[in-house]
Amino acid sequence: MPNVLLKPWQLATASWQQANGLQRIGLMLTVLSFFFLYPGVTEPIMTIKASINMFGLKSTIFEETRSIWQTVLSLKEAGYAEVGFMVVTFSIIIPVTKGLLIIWTWLSPARWRWQLISVISKWSMADVFVVAILVAFFTAKATADLQSALHDGFYWFLAYCFLSIISGQCLAGYADQQLKK
Repeated sequence: MPNVLLKPWQLATASWQQANGLQRIGLMLTVLSFFFLYPGVTEPIMTIKASINMFGLKSTIFEETRSIWQTVLSLKEAGYAEVGFMVVTFSIIIPVTKGLLIIWTWLSPARWRWQLISVISKWSMADVFVVAILVAFFTAKATADLQSALHDGFYWFLAYCFLSIISGQCLAGYADQQLKK
C-alpha cells in the first residue's frame, strides 16, 4: 500500500517499528526537550550586579535579573531589534522548528524532511548561546566590582541543549537509514 494511503498513526507506528531502541530514545528525548526549552527561555537566567567603591562606601549602581525573553525585549527597546531577532532565531525558532520537523517526519516519513532537518541542525545555535552566557558569567565573576549569579532558567536551557544534542546523536543513524531509501 503506498504511503499516501496510510493514516499518520500507521506511518508513525511503522517508523517506530523500523527504528532501534537508540533511535526511539532519540525521538522521546526530542519531545522531552520541549518541556525544558520553555522555562529555559522564560525563567531568569542570570543576575548581574555592578558596584562602585568610593571613599570606603560600596554602592550598587546596576543590578539586572533577566530571562532570555526579557533580554530580547530589552534589546528591542534599546534599539537593537536585529540582535534580539538573532537571539530569538538561533535560540528559539530554529530549535523549535527542528524539533517539530523531527516529530512530523516520524509521523509522515519523507526523505526531504530528513534532509531539511540535517540543514537546520547546523544552524541551531542554542548550545553556543549557553557558552556565551557562561563566558559572561565568568567574566563578571572575575571583575572585582561586578558580580553575577546563574538562575534556574540557565539550567533549564542547558538541560534543553543537552537533550537536543543527545537526541540528535540518537537519531543520526535513523536519519541516515531513511536518506538511503
